[in-house]
Amino acid sequence: MRTAVITGGSGFLGRAHHRVLAAQGYETVSFDPRPSPDGIQYYPGSILDLANVEAAVDGADVVFHFAGLLGTSELLSQSPEAVDVNVKGTANVMEACRRRGVRTVFYPTKPNDWLNTYSITKKAGEEFARLYASQFGMDVRILRWLNAYGPGQKAYPVRKAVPLMILQGLHDLDIEIWGTGEQTVDLIYTADLARNTVLYTLNNNGDATVRDTGNTLRMTVNELASLIHDMTGSQAGLRHLPMRAGEDLGKPVRLLPGKTAADLLGVADTTTPIELGMAATITYYRDLPIEDRLKALQFYGAIPEGSISAAPAALSVAS
Repeated sequence: MRTAVITGGSGFLGRAHHRVLAAQGYETVSFDPRPSPDGIQYYPGSILDLANVEAAVDGADVVFHFAGLLGTSELLSQSPEAVDVNVKGTANVMEACRRRGVRTVFYPTKPNDWLNTYSITKKAGEEFARLYASQFGMDVRILRWLNAYGPGQKAYPVRKAVPLMILQGLHDLDIEIWGTGEQTVDLIYTADLARNTVLYTLNNNGDATVRDTGNTLRMTVNELASLIHDMTGSQAGLRHLPMRAGEDLGKPVRLLPGKTAADLLGVADTTTPIELGMAATITYYRDLPIEDRLKALQFYGAIPEGSISAAPAALSVAS
C-alpha cells in the first residue's frame, strides 16, 4: 500500500487530509508531537530534529508538510521561535525527503503581502520548497491556502474569525470585528481544501508553480459576521475593534493570475455553498461540551473565568 506522511497531521487540516488520502487508498501517518484524536497512525516527533524527520518519512511515497507555528499578531513576540519552526523546520522536512528519496512533497503557503512574522516565515518556507524542486529535482507542489473553515477548527490559542464568531453568536455575545470590517476574506470549506490539495499533489501533471487552491468564496468580514450572527440566532450585536497588529487593510489579498488547482482538477464548480458549510460548522461548535466553549471565550476575555452567567445563551445551546 502507498504511504503518505503528514507533518502536523494531528491538527484540524491534517485530519481532513488524512480522510481524503485514505479514500485514495493511502496508508496515512501523522508525524506530530501529539497523537491525533481520530486514532490515526502516529509517529511522534518534531520537525526541528532532522534525524527524527528522516526516520518518519523513510519509505513514504508522499509527504504533506503542515507542521508550523500559526498566528498573525500572536507571533509578533515569538519571531525567533517562529523562524526555527517554520523556516528551519521546513528546510529539515525538505532535506529529509531528499535524503530518503521521497517522490513528492506538498507545501502550503499563503498570501504574504503583510509584514508580520508569520508571513515572513511562510514566504521563506515557500522559497525553500521551490529551491529543492529546482536544485534537486524533487516533485514539490505548492498551493496557497486562504481562509479555511469547517468543523473541528480550534478556537484558541490562535484567533480564527469563524470559530470565535460562532461561539460569540451562540452565547449571545457581541460578535467582534477587527477594523472597519470592509476587508475581504476568501473562505474555503475544509473538505474542498483537503480534496483539492490531495488530488493536485497526486496528479502526475503538476509542478512547483505556486497556485491558488480554488473553490473560495470572497466576502467582507462584515458580511461574514452578519451571516454568522443570523445563522446562530444571536440576540446580541456586532462590535468593531481596532485593527490587529501585523495586518494591513491597505493591502487586500490578491488572487494569483492563472489557473487554480480547482481549475486544473475540473472541480471549480463544486464549491461547498457557504450556507451548508457554515451550518455544519455551527453544529459542530453547538455540540461541543459547554466547558470547551467557555474556555475559548474565557481565553479571549469575552467572559470572566469561571462565569456562565456572562454568556446568557450558554445553557440554552448545550446539546
